[in-house]
Amino acid sequence: MKSFSLILRNEWRIMIADKSLILVCTLLTLLLSYGFFIGLSEAVSRDERVRELVSQQERGQSGIVEQIQRIVSGHEKPDVFANPLNPALVGSGLGSLYAIMHSGALSPLALGQSDLLPDHYRVSTRNKTTFMYQTENESPWNLLTGRFDPVFVLVYLLPLFIFAISYNLLSSEKEQGTLRMQLSHPVTLQTLMFGKLFARLVPVLGVTILAVIVPFLILRGDAVMVSGQLPHLVVAIIIIGAYGFFWFAVTLFVNSFGFSSASNALILVGTWVFLVLVAPVLLNVFVSRMSPAPSRIELATETRLITIDGLNRYHELLSSDYRHIKDSSMLVPSDGKFEVPERLQAFYLINKAVDEKIETLLGDFESRLRAQQDLVERFGFVSPSVLTYEGLVSLAGTGTRRYQDFKQQVNDYHREWKEFFEPRIMSGQIVTVADFEKLPRFTWQEPDVSILLAGSLAKALQIFLATVVLFALGFMRLAKVDVL
Repeated sequence: MKSFSLILRNEWRIMIADKSLILVCTLLTLLLSYGFFIGLSEAVSRDERVRELVSQQERGQSGIVEQIQRIVSGHEKPDVFANPLNPALVGSGLGSLYAIMHSGALSPLALGQSDLLPDHYRVSTRNKTTFMYQTENESPWNLLTGRFDPVFVLVYLLPLFIFAISYNLLSSEKEQGTLRMQLSHPVTLQTLMFGKLFARLVPVLGVTILAVIVPFLILRGDAVMVSGQLPHLVVAIIIIGAYGFFWFAVTLFVNSFGFSSASNALILVGTWVFLVLVAPVLLNVFVSRMSPAPSRIELATETRLITIDGLNRYHELLSSDYRHIKDSSMLVPSDGKFEVPERLQAFYLINKAVDEKIETLLGDFESRLRAQQDLVERFGFVSPSVLTYEGLVSLAGTGTRRYQDFKQQVNDYHREWKEFFEPRIMSGQIVTVADFEKLPRFTWQEPDVSILLAGSLAKALQIFLATVVLFALGFMRLAKVDVL
């Protein structure tokens, strides 16, 4: 134990003297802080946008209610194409509401899919393809972006910083001729290696974890506590720690072969290229082959065909004249009834037919996207970077799975919205002030937290297992191989 502490102090003195440790820790702190600033800016921007949408929605609803009161009291004549009493117009857009998925407290940690997939939809009686499927469907790994955030620093840059101070743990001593002298003392090669590694591991991972925790506690502490996402932050730290340990284990394993410093650096960079860059691409190719991405062209074509069929089926209703334009008295209700123009009824029926007939196709699309994500999670063990990325974006609430859950909840809300307006549209029942108070409103339901945390911990465990294996192999080699 005494020799181990001597090794630690000696290594820290050397690295502080040559400023390598200070430089690495400073750069890591700056990059993580900048990444957090970018992530926080995006999160604040999304939150402000959502608040503005809600504010606009409430103002619009209040305006419509006041307009209904003026029309009913006879103080205002209804507009032909914006009549708030007409359930077909209110349901199809005039009074439509937003379905919003609120960002998580840890969203600054990872942008993930947040700048690619919508976090809100304006739901109406129109078919789902008009407001939910306007973006290209791709494999989860094709949706990854190059945006700078803390996860980018952790997944891509942290291993390189670890290599920068650990690639020559033994080779530098060997090349300088001091390794024999150090081993002449009562210290084993394994103890020397572990001391050198530990002297680098503690400050680097300590600075990394603090650079992640401190900004959240200072700037998002209240949000983390109120939302109950402190366990998410703890699990995120576990994943980050596991990922850092893994790359230190890689450096130990490579150093145990006794190669030169240049060879160690080349091998480590090659390992980084394969595990961080190549392996995810190969996984993407595998996922795309096993579960091909659904085609947006197929969806658009099928939607057009169903729409054309609806136009032919309801051509009589669509060809009806605009009597209500010439006779303004038809715009005023009588005994709570309103003559909904047949053309608007036809448009509703066409949209309903599109939803009913395309339901199977949309279900297939969603199931194939989920199958892709399942494959990514099942075979993510091919690279710790995949496990780390998937685990952190899930905890941040910007992962693919959360957006898929959101879309499913919007589907249910869309169905509820249509069920509310259909009897009113088909029977000509006017929209009243009381109806606006009864309008279905979307409430975002977070997925099961226990499943999310368990899945993230499972990813951390996989990384730890790979780390233990590498540490064991490295120390076994040191016990058997003469690196002198």
